[in-house]
Amino acid sequence: MRWHRITAMLWNYYYNTINSADRLFDIFYWPLLDIFIWGFMTHFIQGISDVNILSMILGGIILWVFLWRSSQDVAVYVLENFWSRNVYHLFASPLTIKELAVSLFIMGAVRSVLSFFTVSLVSFVLYQFNIFTFNFVHFGLFVSILLIFAWALGLLVTSFIFRYGTRVQVLGWSTIWIIQPFSCVFYPLSALPSWAAKIAVILPTTHVFEGLRASLSNQPLNYFNLLYSFVFSLLFFILCAWILSAAVHKAKRRGSLGKPE
Repeated sequence: MRWHRITAMLWNYYYNTINSADRLFDIFYWPLLDIFIWGFMTHFIQGISDVNILSMILGGIILWVFLWRSSQDVAVYVLENFWSRNVYHLFASPLTIKELAVSLFIMGAVRSVLSFFTVSLVSFVLYQFNIFTFNFVHFGLFVSILLIFAWALGLLVTSFIFRYGTRVQVLGWSTIWIIQPFSCVFYPLSALPSWAAKIAVILPTTHVFEGLRASLSNQPLNYFNLLYSFVFSLLFFILCAWILSAAVHKAKRRGSLGKPE
């Protein structure tokens, strides 16, 4: 793996982003829309309830940004190379799949951080919610788990794109939202019906957002569940990396890298 090739890909993503209004737009627009909608709603509920629901909802939205942006950007930037018929040229160069993946991880993380600071600032200005009073050790642990899981999910979607082409491009935007209802972003695990709770406890994201609510309520964290989440995310990441490698290898053998579908 060569860092100069990774850097070259990052410059490629950078110039594509600053010259594309929609790629700049989605860094800020959707996170801000969530903050406005959920923030106003929870501000109303806070006025008729003794529960500190505002900080829990806003904290969930802010953490969700890392999972959403980092997973979606991995797939979408690959899709853009398919749309422009540039995938063939990428792999005709010395670029390896590992270098491509690392560059996508870095770009997704950078965009996540930009969205994070944007929604954090708006949350403070509008609702006086300061995420930076949060326990930084806990926050770092939560973000690390979410990033690993997000990258793994992005790799999995990308492998489907290499395998089936742009016919499955909808997965680039929809996959992350399929798991959101089971991730307990805005409500506790106990609020789910029994069938949904059985799915939720498997997902590492559920335990991260449960830990967030516990930390905001000054309750002890369940470190066993967080350890499970970290190990699960890491193993899932390794599995998805292998699946992507196999998908790319098969695409090369079929000669489908240069085809949009």
